[in-house]
Amino acid sequence: INKRIRDTTFSSLMRQEVAFFDKRSVGSITSQLQDDAAFVFAFSGEPVRTLVMNLSSVMTGITISLIYMWPFALLSLGIIPFMGFATALEMKRFLGEDEGGENTEDGRDSPSGIIVETLLNIRTVSALTLEEQRYEDYKQALTKAEGDLVKESAISGILAGLAVGIQQWVNALQFWWGGWLLFNYPTVFGFEDFLIAMFALLFSLFALGAAAQGATDKPKAEAAMGRLQFLMNRKSEIDPLSTEGKKLS
Repeated sequence: INKRIRDTTFSSLMRQEVAFFDKRSVGSITSQLQDDAAFVFAFSGEPVRTLVMNLSSVMTGITISLIYMWPFALLSLGIIPFMGFATALEMKRFLGEDEGGENTEDGRDSPSGIIVETLLNIRTVSALTLEEQRYEDYKQALTKAEGDLVKESAISGILAGLAVGIQQWVNALQFWWGGWLLFNYPTVFGFEDFLIAMFALLFSLFALGAAAQGATDKPKAEAAMGRLQFLMNRKSEIDPLSTEGKKLS
């Protein structure tokens, strides 16, 4: 599907008239051809992969826990949503997905777009003495792309504290419940059973959080699909690949 989308998009680009490229920068066009197709492919394939990984991971951990200490597993069933949420936040912090990048724009107004557009038209920039203007545009784009560092740092710290806090409270509940079972039913459950049941669920939740981070952002994929559909459905005013029209005899 990725190859078909890229081929169709490139063919649609080749059919557009010259005025189409005059209104759009080279950076936005190449970014659209490269990134949008990858977004659509990732969003169409990753949800299935993520669902299979989540279900298999959680079911394996719950099955092992039920075999070795079923009361502990029943308690863990109620706290899996909280642990999954906390683990996803922690994995997001470790992978750096919560560090800026939200205000970065693609295309003409992005820092990379300004550099590409300036270098491709360096003769025009030099002839019109626009070096200082392009430099100022680049600095403004960098400042805009950085975003509010204080706000982002505060949010990152709050999410990190929330993730650790939830995990610690859940671990405390699990240790208390496991200790209560070992104290009141020493002939039924052993300390080894408790460790196996707890760590089986713990490692399954780690895999759950890691798999959740592989999912592509849905709004970005929808925006990418919208841009691709617009390009593929756009009818060029002057189609160089068309075989219709008058021909010289």
